[in-house]
Amino acid sequence: MKKIKIISMEENSDNLFNVYPAEDFIPEWYRTSPSKLPGFDSELMTNSPGFITSTYKKCTPFLDAMSSGYIVALSADIEVLLTDDGSPHIQWRTTRTIVTAHTEEQWRGLPCPDGYFPFVYKWSNPFTINAPDGYSLLFTKPLNRFDLPFECISGIVDTDLYKIPVNFPFFIKKGFTGIIKKGTPLVQVIPIKRDGWQREYFNYDKKFYITESEKFLSTIKRSYKNNFWNRKKYE
Repeated sequence: MKKIKIISMEENSDNLFNVYPAEDFIPEWYRTSPSKLPGFDSELMTNSPGFITSTYKKCTPFLDAMSSGYIVALSADIEVLLTDDGSPHIQWRTTRTIVTAHTEEQWRGLPCPDGYFPFVYKWSNPFTINAPDGYSLLFTKPLNRFDLPFECISGIVDTDLYKIPVNFPFFIKKGFTGIIKKGTPLVQVIPIKRDGWQREYFNYDKKFYITESEKFLSTIKRSYKNNFWNRKKYE
């Protein structure tokens, strides 16, 4: 297996290694969601057997996205309050810095996502995350986590060469107040091999299409997972 190295850049920060496999952060709303459409007992619709009765919960690509790579988790509780002008005020109890900010000049011209306060904060990071030679790391918002009250800005860093900490810029939801708890997933980290790519086009091939379609349709439950999917491993 490839190694990803997490190296502290601060003294006495052993307990701050808050990087874990993403599969450890599957949210409760996903675990408790129904896996089948209401009113159906079978896996196929009786009057339209070409259609399954599964919900998104059985969509392997959806879960694969959430469980790929690693998560950088919040190392301590933070509290978000609103000031008189409606801007967020973020505070915490630990002596180390949790959140910093870009100056307005640094992000001027960057569109703010709808529903978020137009100011770019940063999650402060006390360690460097290094990938093996030839690999970069995608730092992005936790995938499919629309329930989180912040939106991280994505970036790809060649961390086999760049060996200092990467801080994670984010927007916070407009009007949000409350405590964001220690352990909340902040950023998803996905290794990417730096291969060269070139497009190649092919005309329609009826035999190929039928063969692949029949392979998919040959199973009723979890056709993609049982016929095509490969397990990814992150420890």
